[in-house]
Amino acid sequence: MFSFFKNKVDPKAKLKKILKGYKLPSFPAVVMQILQKIRSPYSSASDIAQSLSLDPGLSVRLLGIANSAAFSPINKIENLTQAIALVGLSQLESLVLGAGVAKGIPKNPSKWHDPAKFWLTSARRAMIANELAQILCPAKESECFTAAFLQDMALPFLASQRSDDYDPVLEKWHLEGGDLAQLEREVLEWDHAEVATWICSEWGLPENIGLAIKNHHNPKVDNDSDTLGPIRIVSLLRENDSNNGLDEMIAKAEDTYNISKEKMQLIIEPSLEKAKDLARMIV
Repeated sequence: MFSFFKNKVDPKAKLKKILKGYKLPSFPAVVMQILQKIRSPYSSASDIAQSLSLDPGLSVRLLGIANSAAFSPINKIENLTQAIALVGLSQLESLVLGAGVAKGIPKNPSKWHDPAKFWLTSARRAMIANELAQILCPAKESECFTAAFLQDMALPFLASQRSDDYDPVLEKWHLEGGDLAQLEREVLEWDHAEVATWICSEWGLPENIGLAIKNHHNPKVDNDSDTLGPIRIVSLLRENDSNNGLDEMIAKAEDTYNISKEKMQLIIEPSLEKAKDLARMIV
């Protein structure tokens, strides 16, 4: 259980109540094994490649990502060892973690939740947050990428299990914008960031990622706290094509973090293009 949880918080019981008895699937064991190899100081690239090969689907995705516009290799990447060398361990961990989470998240659509648009928006957040981290917190690029990609991971569960009272919240957010967590708190006793941390805890995901997700809508936490800047900026992105939140995101970057509109425009266009490959290959 995460150390930042208040005393007596039981993530399992909270999830059972919020998701109306839905049983969270187990985090894929093979993905956890790969993550352990990545984090071990004694693992070589060939050791990690061997673990990755146990999941053919993930191996194919990694090769696809390594050869995509996101990494733009000079020569075609033909094996996992080459892919690991190109991607790097920090980014590899983020990609593997994201793919593992994607396996356990509901895929069924609802009126205001389209899985394809959800993952594309998640990938857009991740790519833009990664670029923003180079400006605001260079040592936290990988953490920003992962937390931005997973910050709304609770939405598919909520849309699937609580469509009766959660659909109106999603509708208002998509059509009118604003702070999703604030909209949720107006009608519910919790918000998606809180629910996501309970899921992270149950799945044994890294505590730093859970903490970043927990606070990405929390105004009481210092704006300059590590990964929160990039993650808060990209949280304004939405799936609605006609009201996607890009203008709000640009304004927040300039007003709160002194990143100019021109700089943001240089970041956004290539990031959106790279996100297409990431979304297609990671889920």
